[in-house]
Amino acid sequence: MMQHLRRRLLLLAVILFVVPSALFAQCGVERWSVKTGTDADSGLVNLNSSSTTTIAAMRAFTAPNPIPSNNRVGPAETTQWVINATLTVYKLEGDSDYHLVLSDASGNTMIAEIPSPTCVGAGSPFFSGIQNARAEFDARFTATTSFQTANIPVQVRGVGMFDFLHGQTGVAPNGIELHPVLDVIFNPGTQTPDFALSASPGSISVAQGGTTTSTVSTTVSGGFNSAISLSASGLPAGVTAAFSPASIGAPGSGSSTLTFTAGSTATVGTSTVTISASGGGVSHSTTVSLSVSATGVTTQILGNPGFENGSANTAPWTLTAGVINNSASEPPHSGSWDAWLDGYGTTHTDTALQQVTIPSTATAATLSFFLHIDSAETSTSTAFDKLTVQIRNSSGTVLSTLATYSNLNKAAGYSQKTFNLLSFKGQTIQVFFKGVEDSTLQTSFVLDDVTLNVTQ
Repeated sequence: MMQHLRRRLLLLAVILFVVPSALFAQCGVERWSVKTGTDADSGLVNLNSSSTTTIAAMRAFTAPNPIPSNNRVGPAETTQWVINATLTVYKLEGDSDYHLVLSDASGNTMIAEIPSPTCVGAGSPFFSGIQNARAEFDARFTATTSFQTANIPVQVRGVGMFDFLHGQTGVAPNGIELHPVLDVIFNPGTQTPDFALSASPGSISVAQGGTTTSTVSTTVSGGFNSAISLSASGLPAGVTAAFSPASIGAPGSGSSTLTFTAGSTATVGTSTVTISASGGGVSHSTTVSLSVSATGVTTQILGNPGFENGSANTAPWTLTAGVINNSASEPPHSGSWDAWLDGYGTTHTDTALQQVTIPSTATAATLSFFLHIDSAETSTSTAFDKLTVQIRNSSGTVLSTLATYSNLNKAAGYSQKTFNLLSFKGQTIQVFFKGVEDSTLQTSFVLDDVTLNVTQ
């Protein structure tokens, strides 16, 4: 009996020894939201532009103390950086990251990391870039749990991130990293500069008098570094197309929202629209199938959209106390009342929500509201106070974060914000606004004329 037991224990020990530790890999924990772009500040990173820098310049940044767990420190962590360096060694970490050690001609080092796409949360604006960088690396090397030597020139593009110091190989003295890496070019200058173009979704529909959108994306390769201009052709009569932004800034990797607007007499039917992109003497095109249907009836389905019922009767809105406002301090966009979230200059949270059902027969569903932000904050890089706009289900589970605004967006007057909610047709949803203010210096988020226009 004892002999059988010993044999089993020996077999188990052998299995644990020979099975690669990657089988037991897991995702990271510390600052993981910042490392993968699921933090509330990820929207502060402009993925349509990048700044070329050096390892020495990155190592000169002052590390924050303390390092925030789920927020970003500008400009180091709110900028997309490009570094030309030598990739010296690499390995697969226990948190499934590829750990890359970059070095310059003077021997200065820093770390760059490519997370596993499976460890990146839904909604991260970095997901496609992480997926791209991981594929680029896998096509060149096979990372294992031991450091391997590369010693190859690279151009690495990624977002800055301060990590906690714990003796990492190649770590910069201030803990700065490129994390995540969004693009890596091996032996830059020896490849042909190029870019790829795609549109998603590739098949969309719109009713006469309505709008619809597709996201046009570009990824660069071979050291391509140029702005890319966008255009659309083959539009049916009565339909216009507009890109936002109209071009994707250098180095040319990013996305643009293509909005199709169909006039009331737009030609009904399906057309193939050609999306063209050009930059640096390189041109590519892709297509979108656009279906135009006959005019539907548009109805505004939110109740009390301008908060004109006043503070005595806020239904069907559910709001925290004191949000409904008619003071001259924060005047409404129209009418007599508005919703004034925060503005106390102390730690405070205000919310406003309304539950509504978007019909399953909807052909268009557009949420719009007017927003005014004023703030006593003076920072031009740090978002201290934030307003989050979300769509939740009837149980309060977040389905989508539409936008995050902050003291960095303060401006005179109101501006209109618009979002496409057609993907939620047939669902009962909550339109949810959440304003969070820190302990000093007030920021006011003032909402008015919140509408949800549905076309059937």
